[in-house]
Amino acid sequence: MTELAIAWILLPFVAGLMLYLLPPLARGLTLAIALVSLCVGLGIIIHQINTSFILLDSFGVSLSIDPLSGYFIVTNALVILAALLHTWQEGYRAFFHVLLCLLHGCANTVFISADFLSLYVNIEVLGIVVFLLIAYPPSDRSLWIALRYLMVSNVAMLFYLIGVALVYRTNYTFAFSALMPAPPEAVALILVALLAKGAIFVSGLWLPQTNVVAAPVVAALLAGVVENAGVFSLARLSLLYSEIADIVQLFALASILFGAVFALVAEDVRRMLSFSTLGQLGWVIIAPAAAGLYALMHGLAKASLFLSVGELRHYRLSELRQEGLPRPVAIALIIAGYGIVGVPFLAGFPAKVLTLSYLEPWQQGLLYGAGCLTATIYSKFLFLPHYPGKTPLPVGYSTATMVLLGGLFLANAGYMEAYRSGMGLLRAFLLPLVGCGLVALGVSRWESPWRGAWERLEHLLGVMLLLLLGLVGLAL
Repeated sequence: MTELAIAWILLPFVAGLMLYLLPPLARGLTLAIALVSLCVGLGIIIHQINTSFILLDSFGVSLSIDPLSGYFIVTNALVILAALLHTWQEGYRAFFHVLLCLLHGCANTVFISADFLSLYVNIEVLGIVVFLLIAYPPSDRSLWIALRYLMVSNVAMLFYLIGVALVYRTNYTFAFSALMPAPPEAVALILVALLAKGAIFVSGLWLPQTNVVAAPVVAALLAGVVENAGVFSLARLSLLYSEIADIVQLFALASILFGAVFALVAEDVRRMLSFSTLGQLGWVIIAPAAAGLYALMHGLAKASLFLSVGELRHYRLSELRQEGLPRPVAIALIIAGYGIVGVPFLAGFPAKVLTLSYLEPWQQGLLYGAGCLTATIYSKFLFLPHYPGKTPLPVGYSTATMVLLGGLFLANAGYMEAYRSGMGLLRAFLLPLVGCGLVALGVSRWESPWRGAWERLEHLLGVMLLLLLGLVGLAL
């Protein structure tokens, strides 16, 4: 079993190196790797596999595979598969597929890491791969945004590395189980890094401008794979320590409300989806026991949304109200958007019901309020004019969207107990009605082109320092 797990981990990295020597195999080999990971992830979930492997016992370096890992692995595989299908006929070079393989391998290893050293190595490599993806194809603007991401990522991981050093100095092991006996400064340093990598609350303000500049397929990969690397580690630590769960839950609530409000007033569709991502990632970690299903739902829906927005000629909502949306793209946007809202028969409904079942009543009330804002955000697509497409949509886009939306329907089976609650179903149907009502009343026109100064590089770094100070206080 250990040998098979290690072979599966190494497969994407070996394939990525092989693609330099065998470029004609780039698409086929990347496809095969994604399908293998999909089968592995589904096997972990269906058979409820729960096992661990110790690689370096004296240092606590180990891997852990459980259903939580399985959901994230499935999300990774489906989003990578959709990205590959989307670019299948667009003439992307083998270099792009090398990056897909490396991204795939690093994310999978993060999802089974059970120690701080393995996590550090893979998140660092993941950051370099993301930098190259954002800058591909290169332009002055994309290079700057990629460098900005890399600088924010490196500062965050510097904090992380200092925290890990403090953990090792205290316990002489890198295992996750050594975190709480370490000094509170170590806890704060590690958490602030993971909050930044997971794009939680103000730590995620690097995301909106990145999604505006990056290619739609890269934005889909960021939403479906990259941010999951950070939130997965937060969920894992929250399951191990109730003290950390309380801190993470506080930031999750702030991120949910912050993201929903700023998405509501965003004028650019890409920024709207980016701020919505900040909020939805808060949903992932607020109840770590339900994180897997919610991450799967959000990854599939948000990847589909970004790919669909990439097919539009305009991104400002004011322009879209005049020109409208191609009907096939509008249908995809509405289905994916209402999947996030939590409409029954899409994965968002059981994911939200499962998440809310772990929360206190006052927390549920806040999240229902945020849900009304989310429903208003995605109801905007329903009220935009639609027209028949003048030209056929690219085959790659259609195929990728079918994979993502099909997964969104099938993942609905992840928690069928959600359909036993009549009150839950009633609330789920009320949310879209409330959203449509607010849009009809004109709330959807509360939009602003304002760009916050806090999205500048120096302010992003300053915010991390302020959060670090706050986290030290919470850890004490």
